[in-house]
Amino acid sequence: MGPKLSILTVTYQAEETLPLTLRSVAAQTWTDWEHLFVDGASRDGTIALIREYAEKIGRVRWISEPDRGLYDAMNKALQLAEGEFVIFLNAGDAFWAPDTLEKVFTQAPTEADVLYGDHRYVDRQGQLLLRPRHRPYPQPPLRAAHFQTGMVICHQALIVRREKAPLFDLNYRLAADLDWTIRLLATHPRTYDTRRVLIRYLAGGLSAQRLHRYLRERTQILYRHFGWQGVGASLWAMAEAQLRRGYAFLPCET
Repeated sequence: MGPKLSILTVTYQAEETLPLTLRSVAAQTWTDWEHLFVDGASRDGTIALIREYAEKIGRVRWISEPDRGLYDAMNKALQLAEGEFVIFLNAGDAFWAPDTLEKVFTQAPTEADVLYGDHRYVDRQGQLLLRPRHRPYPQPPLRAAHFQTGMVICHQALIVRREKAPLFDLNYRLAADLDWTIRLLATHPRTYDTRRVLIRYLAGGLSAQRLHRYLRERTQILYRHFGWQGVGASLWAMAEAQLRRGYAFLPCET
């Protein structure tokens, strides 16, 4: 029997932000997990951090080799994972609290295929940022149609049964997580809303750094899955979010 959860961390030159993630995983009170690292041949101190962490923690596997970008590395991680469920927790991201996984897996129904919740934005030092939620938190059950306005659930706040998880489409360099989530939910998996904040999400990733290309890819994905109706719904939602100055997050639980 494999572990209940594979925590998948993709890294490249992540020496500065990775320690936050390592401390968060090591602090979890629920320990039925493996931590799998797929590194893109980093030349800084990333591998030294992973080696030291593996020696202290155990249940850690890692590879370091050139790849074709973020989503190629994420596909490798999915194919190497041995857990019943998978979650992506990349360098700089962290679980909300030490008991996050314990609360999720002790309360979720055993038949659920996708467990999800909310997130908060943090900076590179792990400090909470006062940033608005771009889209309203969806009412359950979670469906593919919720994502015609974009990522209503942070990708890192999705815990997915491994056998249900598709591979990422490498035609998309920045927005493949949106396409991946829509394809996942289009198969009608059994979803469970934890109603919890699950993730501290590092702001300022690749999509934010290359915003124009990201928006172009997102439009292509929405048209592919929902036609012009999806593209129009996304544009309307973006305008509404600007007027409302964002949406409320789920309340934090202690």
